Amino acid sequence: MKRFIVALALATCSASVLSNDGWVSVGSTQVVAPASSTPVVTPSQAPYSAPNTSPSSDLLTELVLQVEQMKSEIASLRGQLEEQQAKVRRMEASQQDRYIDLDSRISALTLATPVATETSEAFPDVESINSALPPASEAYKSAMQLVRDKKFAEARVAFDEFTENYSGDALAVNAIYWAGEVSMVEGKLDVAEQRFRTVRDDHSDHSKAADASYKLAVVLDKSGKKSESKALLQEVISQYSGKRDSTVSLAQAYLKKMTGQ
Repeated sequence: MKRFIVALALATCSASVLSNDGWVSVGSTQVVAPASSTPVVTPSQAPYSAPNTSPSSDLLTELVLQVEQMKSEIASLRGQLEEQQAKVRRMEASQQDRYIDLDSRISALTLATPVATETSEAFPDVESINSALPPASEAYKSAMQLVRDKKFAEARVAFDEFTENYSGDALAVNAIYWAGEVSMVEGKLDVAEQRFRTVRDDHSDHSKAADASYKLAVVLDKSGKKSESKALLQEVISQYSGKRDSTVSLAQAYLKKMTGQ
């Protein structure tokens, strides 16, 4: 009897121990999970962790955006500048062409409106010296007509004859100048150079002296004497500035063309 009571007591203790450890208790079919010292955390119970948004990261991003914006603005301004420079170059080229063409238009105007004869009373009447010669006005007009007819060789001879026969006439220097003009058209640069030099050196106070100096510079350039031509153009610009502005403008444009500026 004593042995039975001891065995029963041991069985009761074992059942109690198993129940306390979380396993299957006596008379129960429910499975109980074993106890754990580390608590189980569900996703909904996990604490929220904010992304890394430090002040230094925000500042760097803003600086990058500003640099990209400045690059875009600089590219736009550079494009506008290049467009304006192209417009200025086109305007300069157009202005230069107008200056270069001005001389030919002045010449054409002179041809269309023959210069009125100005026989000076200080010189003796040419007809009283040689009655075989026509009046100076008619001789000069005939020479200009040859120019209008583009008979340049005949016109050069007529101007040279006028200079010889009417040396005392007011239009004698004009005839020398136009002899140089038609000689240049003919391609006789040496003859043109001589005629223009005569006007420039021997008649420096004449109204054609400035034009003769400019045309002499052009002839020198066409003859390959570029340094002498540039020096003469600069002389025309400095000497006739404020006096013969149309000729000065032609000299400036031609000099710019020679120097490529």
